[in-house]
Amino acid sequence: MAVVFFSFNYSFKTRFFMIIILLLVFLRTISIISIPENIEVGILGKIIDKNDNFYVVKTDKVYINEQWEKLNEKIYFSYNKFSTDKYEIGNKIYIVGIKNNDNFNIEYMANSAKESIYSFRGVIKDRLYNNFPYENKNIIFSVVFGGLRGKDAEIFKNSGLLHLFAVSGFHVYLIYSILYILYSKTLIPINFRRVLTIIFLLIYLSATGFSDSAVRASFVLILIEFNKIFGLNIDSKNILGLVGVINLLYNPIVVFSVGFLMSYSAALSILILIEKTKNSFLIAISAFLAILPWSIIFFNGFSVLGVFLSIAFVPIIYSLIFFSFIYTIIPLPEIINIIVNNYIEIIKYILKYINHYIMYINLDGDLVFVFYVISVIVLFLFHIIFKLKYKEEY
Repeated sequence: MAVVFFSFNYSFKTRFFMIIILLLVFLRTISIISIPENIEVGILGKIIDKNDNFYVVKTDKVYINEQWEKLNEKIYFSYNKFSTDKYEIGNKIYIVGIKNNDNFNIEYMANSAKESIYSFRGVIKDRLYNNFPYENKNIIFSVVFGGLRGKDAEIFKNSGLLHLFAVSGFHVYLIYSILYILYSKTLIPINFRRVLTIIFLLIYLSATGFSDSAVRASFVLILIEFNKIFGLNIDSKNILGLVGVINLLYNPIVVFSVGFLMSYSAALSILILIEKTKNSFLIAISAFLAILPWSIIFFNGFSVLGVFLSIAFVPIIYSLIFFSFIYTIIPLPEIINIIVNNYIEIIKYILKYINHYIMYINLDGDLVFVFYVISVIVLFLFHIIFKLKYKEEY
């Protein structure tokens, strides 16, 4: 990823600096501890998300070879054993279990201490759930704060729309734009606005549970704000590359995360394209082609009309984002709650209908590799064609 981000026309000094960064990433990678398989281990971590009995935990330490080692991973598991402990988002916990492939079987779980920075996500989630006590509350919450899972996630995945429920540049830039619209109605000095924006983005990032795509989107905008405050005039692709490298230095294992790969690939593809055109449809195509190879690798398939549905569903997503923000602040009258819930049910019904008649292409065996190669070639051809077209017009 670092090679891609820094492979533009830079000086020898810059390229040498890039090699140093890659060496640091490599050294950091080989020093990383991972959870051993088929061995019972103890883990200290924090609950960063929870849906009923399903948990997402960010690990801090793992007990291996009779000593505690630092560990920076996310583990996903179900735990429904009776306990007097109340496991909430943000709790620091101690768990004992066995990892088997991608499954983590938990034998024991207990709170080791209360509260962490992730507790803010739990507060927001509880508030929204209390204000909107309907079955579609997960969709209302996830459209702004990410983390959609289960049957609802499957519906949106088959339609090629699941990325709209993973906090990305779309969500963060929307919030960023709203902030500046509000600022325009005030006399707040410009640099003070930028500092306030940075603080608000950090708060929002904690509410998302620091997901890979949210970290990328938020920190790119945060560095852009710092860039403006100090007048550094750094290219946006360099800022994206810097955030990517910092992300890798902090946790090299994140390079295997679908959220990380899709998020950075889409962002880079968009940044390259907007130098040549501001056409929103072409930008959507660019982002779709950038995430398509990862969709094929991680999900063994893709939606035929995913990109077109993404564009068509933007107004719907905007409306859901609006209601999500409202419900995190105040409860609405019962009649509004019923209308919103039925509105989401209609959306799900339409998507189920589309999924039934518009094929989601599932790939097996060698076809995954073949389609992966084809998708990468199409992505490169797309950018090469527009680069040549741009040169001719220029």
